[in-house]
Amino acid sequence: MKGKDLCHSSTAPVRISHYAVQYSGNDGVGTTISGVAHFTPHAESHAGFCHGGSMTSVMDDIIGWTAFHATGQCIPWSGFTAQINVTLKRPISVGSYLKITGTITKREGRKVWVHAQILVADTCEFEDGEAEVVHCAAEGLAILKRDSA
Repeated sequence: MKGKDLCHSSTAPVRISHYAVQYSGNDGVGTTISGVAHFTPHAESHAGFCHGGSMTSVMDDIIGWTAFHATGQCIPWSGFTAQINVTLKRPISVGSYLKITGTITKREGRKVWVHAQILVADTCEFEDGEAEVVHCAAEGLAILKRDSA
């Protein structure tokens, strides 16, 4: 039986159609997935801006999916997000399409630590000198199921 989540259906407030993966051979550490999130009008909280919970849901989703790749192959629903620490840095306008990334930073057996971000899809040099605009960042811990590690 396949599970469901809040970010991949056609009626979801935030829609993520798919992820791309770049594997690392170091027990999963360095493996990165990326995708594009569309923050629809259903994610709106304050006039014109998305609810922080919608940003947090995206962080939970990408942390989980990144951990599903820790073994060097994608094993959907092979673990659970155990802890997530989200920093909301900048508001997201309704209708935005933003890049999302997740990178495995550490692995100890079944425990997988992931750093994730929501950022402007095109990185370039801005007037204030920033190389990219990060709207949200998270550090998370996922636990792989015993038969998946």
